[in-house]
Amino acid sequence: MAETFESFMQKYGRPDGTYPLIEVGDTIEQWPTVVVRFGDNTAVIQFCGVGADGDHPHLSIDIHAFVAGQLARGGVFGMENGRRYTTFDDTTPGTSHGWPTVQGVTVLIGAQTTRDSGDCGGAAAAVDDTIGSADRS
Repeated sequence: MAETFESFMQKYGRPDGTYPLIEVGDTIEQWPTVVVRFGDNTAVIQFCGVGADGDHPHLSIDIHAFVAGQLARGGVFGMENGRRYTTFDDTTPGTSHGWPTVQGVTVLIGAQTTRDSGDCGGAAAAVDDTIGSADRS
């Protein structure tokens, strides 16, 4: 993996070295939304500048998935140093703002299935609606 923004863009960017740049502000009026489509699969991506007036400002990227025009789920995994992280918990190599982090995150939008609660260790049956994540206690 490249160590700097410049080396990353040289290795993985466009051959001509150009790329779109989206500037983000610290209010919702300055949070651009981009729609990306591949066949029937669509991602609505919102770029948010959060906490600009605090001690720990950060860029938040919200991704919403649609398949054939219908709200869908996006699969996600992380990568760092050739290792794939399929869960974001205490196994990741770092944190940012208290959340587990890796150097690269991939979101997959496509074919949809729904698992029974028994297929995912029961996590689907114990959702904390206040934060939208599975209860891992």
